[in-house]
Amino acid sequence: MTCPKECLRFGLLLAVMLAVVTALAGCSNPEERKAQHISRGDAYLKEKKYQEASLEFRNALQIDDNSAAAHWGLAQAYEGLQRFQEMFAELKRTIELDSNNLDARVKMGNYYLIAFASKKEKDPTLLPEAERLAKDVLEKDQNHIEGHILMASVLNAQDKPQEALAELNRAIELDPKRIESYLSLARFYLNPKSQDLKKAEETYQRAISVNENAALAHMEYAQFLLGQNQRERAEAEFKKAVEVEPANRDARTMLAKFYIYNKQLDKAEEMFKGIAEMDTERPDGRALLADFYSGVGRYDEAIKLYQEIVAKAPDYMRGRYRLSEIYLQRGDTKSAAAQIDEILRKNNTDMQALLMRSRIRMQNGEIKEAIDDLKEVLKQEPNNKPGLYFIADAYFRSGQIDQARAQAADLERFYPDYLPAKLLQAQLNLASKDAKNALTLTNDLLDRLAKATPDAEMTPQFLMDLKAKALTTRATAQIQLKNFKAARADMQAALELYPNAAASYANMAAVSLSENKVDEAIQYYDRALAIDKANFAALTGLINVYAKQNRLDQAHARVDEAIAVRPADPSLHYLKAQIYGYQRDVQNAEAELRKAIEIKPDYLAAYFALGALYINTQQQDRAIAEYRKVIDRSQNATAYTMIGMLEDSRKNFDAAAENYRKALEIDPNNSVIAANNLAWIYAEYGKGNLDEAVRLAQGVVGKFPEEAGFADTLGWVYYKKGLYAAAVEQLRKATAKNETNPLYRYHLGLALVGAGDKEGAKRELEQALKLGEGKSFAEAEEARRALATL
Repeated sequence: MTCPKECLRFGLLLAVMLAVVTALAGCSNPEERKAQHISRGDAYLKEKKYQEASLEFRNALQIDDNSAAAHWGLAQAYEGLQRFQEMFAELKRTIELDSNNLDARVKMGNYYLIAFASKKEKDPTLLPEAERLAKDVLEKDQNHIEGHILMASVLNAQDKPQEALAELNRAIELDPKRIESYLSLARFYLNPKSQDLKKAEETYQRAISVNENAALAHMEYAQFLLGQNQRERAEAEFKKAVEVEPANRDARTMLAKFYIYNKQLDKAEEMFKGIAEMDTERPDGRALLADFYSGVGRYDEAIKLYQEIVAKAPDYMRGRYRLSEIYLQRGDTKSAAAQIDEILRKNNTDMQALLMRSRIRMQNGEIKEAIDDLKEVLKQEPNNKPGLYFIADAYFRSGQIDQARAQAADLERFYPDYLPAKLLQAQLNLASKDAKNALTLTNDLLDRLAKATPDAEMTPQFLMDLKAKALTTRATAQIQLKNFKAARADMQAALELYPNAAASYANMAAVSLSENKVDEAIQYYDRALAIDKANFAALTGLINVYAKQNRLDQAHARVDEAIAVRPADPSLHYLKAQIYGYQRDVQNAEAELRKAIEIKPDYLAAYFALGALYINTQQQDRAIAEYRKVIDRSQNATAYTMIGMLEDSRKNFDAAAENYRKALEIDPNNSVIAANNLAWIYAEYGKGNLDEAVRLAQGVVGKFPEEAGFADTLGWVYYKKGLYAAAVEQLRKATAKNETNPLYRYHLGLALVGAGDKEGAKRELEQALKLGEGKSFAEAEEARRALATL
């Protein structure tokens, strides 16, 4: 029987439909999809593509959060990404779900030991936990080699070196051909508690004799020799590792890094080229070469190579990240953004791309937009290390110091050894006028950076950026401490790292001004504006210089040039208003500030400037209205403080106190004016508890012991409390710092009356009246009455 053509077509159509249905059925099976994600994740782990692996394992966990295999894979991916806090959480989950995953128990035990060793004050729970895990492993499998090695580490930490040695020897007995066990034994001999360098070297050599073709043994022995300053022998071992395993990328990379360390850049380049040629179909090797070029400042070659990589492999996202980062380092934000836009077109929630875009936006001054990107990153991963750093940095740059401190505290808590966290702490200290501590912190950070090596997270550009910021922060601290020569050296070093960045020249201008080299400062500002005509820092500095030189027409001309380039930039209209302010042209200043707000309704600086303008023109209600607009857009401590001061000046003390309290609720660490003024209102007008006034005033003086006004407030609060000796002490400090202030003298006179020193009180009250003569000294009549009683 034959089948007509229609039958054949029907049969073919049916087959196709069945295939489609089968495929769809397969895709809709959650177990199969989960298995596929885990399989792909495991493959990425083998290739050390940790970011890609983490994504696959997270996808698997969205299908089944109780998958031990996915949690275990994610733990390993996080370990590769050096996200140890999250890795630890995944390890714990793995162990909860799979009692037979002994490798996870060993890994967790080893991390407990690392944490135990790193704690300055030992946490008593860590070592017993590591011991419990080692015992669990060996109870389940007496021949688990890594279990014995973990137990050896525990015993060594318990100061039982002989028992530890027995465990290591047991591990070797179980598999005399296993190189890793010998390397663990060698590390035992390097431990300070059981140090024996001769035996350590013998053990490394023993490992090599077991398998001369194991690159790992040669690499570890080379590192040991390097630690003993035997560079020639170390180089020979690194070379041997490459010779015995020519396809081992780690061996070639370590030899290349050895050459970089020894300033043999030509040899390092040769090694990286060899890695690039090993597999021309894969981009990873060529990416290493490109990173080498960028790390040694050969940016054109790095860009060219990365351009070739992404042209050949458009979906190689790491290449686009790195290319974007190099463009950003060179100040080419447009090209940097183009690479990130390409990634986000394919996946608009890609965390690495959002992080990179936030950095680009920050460099463009788009702080709010950068913060939006970073909030999305932290929504996906609340403890994301770079996310926490960059959002704290963004808040810091925007003047939101309280939010910056909160994010920096999280960063420090989760990642205490993270270098960017240390930079943030230095910057926050500098913002609090603690230049000495900022100097100490930046010195430590720069020492650490000198020893740091690039990795997947800390790329060459990221480390360079960190170094430049650390140098700039240290230079600013040196300026505050009047160490101008040291400040210049640091700013020059930062400029050499970023010679094409406008900010580098604006920073150099700041040093010149601190040394009163005004003409040199103008030259630096001009160079900054030649790179970026609308650079806010350079324009601000130049306007201030021109204002002092009465060259405001030139200031207008420079800002007009910038507005022509960037007409929709609110900060430029803000600067234009500032120039009009110098000229006392209130109408035009107000118009420019309104333009800035029209362009960007959330541009808070314009509202503050309008508030100041209205204060200067005796329009207090309008000033308060502007500060209220700030509060409507952002719970801002400074805005509340300004309203408090305005209400204070109008003798609306209840309203003033309420606003000061709100400022302190939002930012208790930095609202010193609010704290000082609130303490004064409590003491002088009885609007609050005197004990609370003492606490507030003491806190302010503790932070700013050199400020005469703050010492006067604390002294007056003590006087109101009847603590006359303490009051005299603080008020003497105030008068010593400002000898011509009649109010401080008056307060000291009354405190001396309370302390029983009538002669001293008479002198101070007479001096107060003399200094206040012809001035608006409101307390003059009260001083005369007090004097009449003596």
